[in-house]
Amino acid sequence: MKKGDIRRNEVIETAEKLFYTRGYERTSVQDILDAMHFSKGGFYHHFDSKLSLLEAICEQRTEEMCDTASKIGAKPYRRETERLNAVLSSSALWTNGNEGFVALLIGVAYREDGALMREKMKNAQLRGMLPLIEEVIQKGCESGEFYATDRHSTAELILRLYMQFTDDIAFLLTGETDELVMMDTMVKKLWVYRGAIERVLVAPLGSIILFDADQLVALGTSILRDRARQRNVSAGSETPVPEKQA
Repeated sequence: MKKGDIRRNEVIETAEKLFYTRGYERTSVQDILDAMHFSKGGFYHHFDSKLSLLEAICEQRTEEMCDTASKIGAKPYRRETERLNAVLSSSALWTNGNEGFVALLIGVAYREDGALMREKMKNAQLRGMLPLIEEVIQKGCESGEFYATDRHSTAELILRLYMQFTDDIAFLLTGETDELVMMDTMVKKLWVYRGAIERVLVAPLGSIILFDADQLVALGTSILRDRARQRNVSAGSETPVPEKQA
């Protein structure tokens, strides 16, 4: 890796940590430079703005998710439904350890002016995942698990449903404050999208898992509670946020 690429990755890594801990809006370019002992000229050699830096973080995360999905998809499976579930689950935002990145996306990419960033992420994910999903559908059709007359278009439709589910959950988390309502809505949406993908593939009922419901709810709950804690801190309150029982 070239020296310039190494430095660029260091900027991305430092900025991502600061965005998680301080928040995107409260982190300035100067904060990033101070943390790295880096010059403004060096920063603007790699990035046009703080927003372009965030876009680079999202692009890198998307590439990492696609790479993980490819490795998961290369493993041996008894059935192609298992492979498809493993691939989609491994490339999801809604996994443990992603709370910081998801919270960052919700705060920036899923606000009213974040449509362009969302589309860039979707296009990157579509490019990275489409060949793999198409291959899984091809093998599933050969084994009799799936049925599709146009496998390329079917793969694209599956991915778009998958990404629309991500949008639905993210938008839910931007506005919902009640944990019980959030949990119930998340699970209902999960079942709807599972059923839709099964019908597109003519797959057996209950064969498409998409995401683990408990993990999805746990991540959503973590984000809502962290947001409530941040509001309390901003308001100068030290009263702990009561945890609701699932």
